This record gives sequence, structure tokens and C-alpha cells, in this order.
Amino acid sequence: MAVARCAGGGQGSPVGGGCEVGSAAGREHRVDLNFWTVAAYNTGRYADAEDMASTGLAAVRGRSTPRVEAMLTNRRGRARAHLGDARCWEDFDRAEALLAEASGHHDPDWAYWFDEAEVLGARASSHRDMGQPSPAAETFARVRDLIDPAHVRTTALYTARQADALLDEAEVDGACSAAHHALDLAEAISSHPSTGPLLDLTERLARFDNTPAVRDLRERAQAVLAA
Repeated sequence: MAVARCAGGGQGSPVGGGCEVGSAAGREHRVDLNFWTVAAYNTGRYADAEDMASTGLAAVRGRSTPRVEAMLTNRRGRARAHLGDARCWEDFDRAEALLAEASGHHDPDWAYWFDEAEVLGARASSHRDMGQPSPAAETFARVRDLIDPAHVRTTALYTARQADALLDEAEVDGACSAAHHALDLAEAISSHPSTGPLLDLTERLARFDNTPAVRDLRERAQAVLAA
């Protein structure tokens, strides 16, 4: 009977990894598709990322745990969203369904981080990538509520993304409110993943500098993020 093991990255885990498929005879064939899917995605090669995730899914389906399959399905969904492929929503639905079956399975140690918040975050980001700011903002808010409060950087990052989506909706006051929340979190940490989006947001808000709420936010952001 064949077994599969995949390693990957998420909150608090290494970025990348691989999948190993082995036989009962002890012969193992290492398939580094999980790592290369991440690498392709991070370098903008979304068609390659989709192909690699699909190949990885074929390798692990029925040979690993629902959580591992959900992780790869989720990554394929993100790649498809960047390609404008509406099948991404089917991938996110499938990933959520797989996670609902994950309890009671013996997951690899590296897979502990992959949970509902990961899928919801992918869904929120995909709404924004596909020009749907309203559901993006709503879903980012739901993600923030699901994240463990101990993960301050991740919470700050998703809150900043929520603010960005609100600005895409022309909800300037809402964007400022969410950005202030992100700044509250950023004051407690020093992390480029969270400060970068906030700096970008303040630049986008510059055209509304005649609004007191925007001026206050931009002044505060300069003080906090430059510290």
C-alpha cells in the first residue's frame, strides 16, 4: 500500500516542502511539487503553480490525510484566482469540505497550521484579486476573527488587507478605521509583511488627504511605521 507525505508552509511553519509517495516495499519517490508550487506562485508563474498543485493532488489523493489534500487544493485555488479562473471557488469549497473531515486523522507534524482561517484567507485574497472588493473586505474581517490572537503579525496583515479592500470599495472611513486597528497591532511588532501593505495603503489614501480621517491616519502611520 502506498503512503504519501507532504511538507508545506503556513502560519508558523517553513515556507515550502515536498510530497513523498512510497510503496509497501519501502521504495519512496520524492515529489517536491508542494515546494515548487509555492515557488512558482511566489514568482508569478501561476499556470505552473496550478499544474504542480494538480499533479500533487493526484499523487496524494487517497494516500494522505484530508488536511494535506485540503492544503494542496487551497494552493491550486489561489493560483487559479490569479489566472482569473472561476474554478478557484470550487477548490476553496473542496478544501473546506476536506477540513471538515480532518478530525481524527493522524496528520504530519508540519500540517498542524493548516486550518479554516487559511482557506478563508485564500478566499478573501482571491475575491480581491478578481475585482470583488465587497466580499473581500467582509471575508478578511471573518479571517481576522478566526486567527489565534497570539498570531499578531498575521492578524495585522489580514486587517491591513481588509482596509485595502474597503478602499477599493471607496469606503474611505472604513478603510481608515481598519488601518488604525492594523497600526495598533503593528505598534507591538516589527514585521515587513504587515508594515508593507500599510505603507502602500497610506500612499493610496494620499488623494483623500483633504479628509481629516485620512490626514490623521497618514500622520500616525508615518510615526508608527518609521519607528
